[in-house]
Amino acid sequence: MVLEECPFCRKFLAAELLSKEEIDTTEALKEKDAFFKMGVTIETGERIADHPDAFITSRFAYRCRDCGKEWAKFSVREVGIPREYIEDEEEKTDYESEREEEDAREEQYAREG
Repeated sequence: MVLEECPFCRKFLAAELLSKEEIDTTEALKEKDAFFKMGVTIETGERIADHPDAFITSRFAYRCRDCGKEWAKFSVREVGIPREYIEDEEEKTDYESEREEEDAREEQYAREG
């Protein structure tokens, strides 16, 4: 038995864990009402959508021992953004700032000339 309540008959401690599997977070987001099923907030949901590889999503399948119905629950935990993504974003930011400085110099030169 698992410390879960059946969402159908509302019996507490009637749930039986059938399976637990790690699933691709990107695929979980494609499922209908995935954010609702995962029970995440809007802010966390946006972070998950922006960097799904920074999260591990698990799907738990349950069956009620009383009424026999089955359901799934999701669990999301953050593992951090891979270092190469952070470095790529930093490089992009540096490039963009250098480009803006160059554009400003070109405008200044064009006004003087």
